[in-house]
Amino acid sequence: MKKLLFAGLIGAIAMTGASISGPATAADIVIKAGHTQNAGEPMDKALKIMSEHLEKATGGKATIKIFPSMQLGGEVEMIKQVLTGTLDIVTPSNAPLTNFVPELKIFDMPFLFRDEAHMIKVLRGPVLQDISNIVAKRGIRLLGVFNIGVRHIMSKKPVKSIADLKGLKIRTMQSKYHMAAFNAFGANATPISYAELYSSLQTGVVDGAEAANTNYFEKKFYEVAPHWGQVGWTILTGPIVIAEKKFASLPKDVQKALLEGGNKAAIWEQDYYASVDKGRLNDLKKVGVKITKLDTAPFQKAAAKVHAEFLTTADEKRILKMIQDTK
Repeated sequence: MKKLLFAGLIGAIAMTGASISGPATAADIVIKAGHTQNAGEPMDKALKIMSEHLEKATGGKATIKIFPSMQLGGEVEMIKQVLTGTLDIVTPSNAPLTNFVPELKIFDMPFLFRDEAHMIKVLRGPVLQDISNIVAKRGIRLLGVFNIGVRHIMSKKPVKSIADLKGLKIRTMQSKYHMAAFNAFGANATPISYAELYSSLQTGVVDGAEAANTNYFEKKFYEVAPHWGQVGWTILTGPIVIAEKKFASLPKDVQKALLEGGNKAAIWEQDYYASVDKGRLNDLKKVGVKITKLDTAPFQKAAAKVHAEFLTTADEKRILKMIQDTK
């Protein structure tokens, strides 16, 4: 009789889809992450590494579902979704994030890093923890920072020195820090949509723009702006962020795995992007791009004025010195 009752109970559970394990547990945690790069590009690969670490560290109890290629909207839209709780993780470029977390503006300062190797040392040292603590006050948890490339100047006519930028309309991101940098360099900073950049160069709306080797090559901007001034005016970063409220709601083992996975993914991506970007310079040479190595000294002198204008608090000045002192 008892056997029959037990069999009946099991059958009823199967019919209704109920569970004998009780309420949903951490095994049901699916963390949504959005980004703008295409599937298979550096950010996407890095987030998969992060997800794999999370799954392994939690015994399969938690995972990350990745939405590439702006499936959930542009960078600003996804940042807002994270802040309102409809998306968990986003990896935007730093500039739009500063509209919501102004303390991150330091990453958008011109000539903040001496080179890519210097940037990588900074992002793997105490500076990042210091910035993380400051950002946390805005309700944002920083899980890591991606490398999005050393930026140079493309132009329709040769730019061989800072003097050649005088009066040129140079497209920048819609960032007051980027605009201030190029205005300080003597150009006329012109913020326009990235989607409109190729046609704007083609029709003369702008005379040039700033970019990394990778997107300059892959988007074929060299077809309409064949001159490439290597100056490394900044190195773009892409923070991995999650709302502090969401992070705090997760079990401790998931929190720990997210922090470890974010760090692991960021380290891998920083090195991977650097290698890919260097390879793209060779590709540019093969397609006949006219490459000029610019003297950075006058650019750096102009950049110091931008630092003085925007980095005014004690924390900002202290972090700037920490970055400059990193060997």
